[in-house]
Amino acid sequence: MTLKEKILKAGIDNVLFLIPMRPVRQMLFLSYTSTSDDPVLVPAKIVEDRYKVEDGYKITLKSIYEEFCEDSFYQSDLQSIIESGHAEMFVQMEK
Repeated sequence: MTLKEKILKAGIDNVLFLIPMRPVRQMLFLSYTSTSDDPVLVPAKIVEDRYKVEDGYKITLKSIYEEFCEDSFYQSDLQSIIESGHAEMFVQMEK
């Protein structure tokens, strides 16, 4: 089963990822991430403001912590990251 199929089966709002992200730094009116910062494992949710999961192209994950940004991944790349153990996908169980 592909990542897209797993997400759509579970429901986009029911999926949470633990994925490495870099913190956002602020300087005056500029926000940026620095490659000199080590990535931190943070929980992230799917946002579909730019890419739709259903399209099978890219997926954007946004940290639930404001100190971190959002990252977009090709769906196949994210699936590989999960399969290699560098990220995890969790599905909320129905009540």
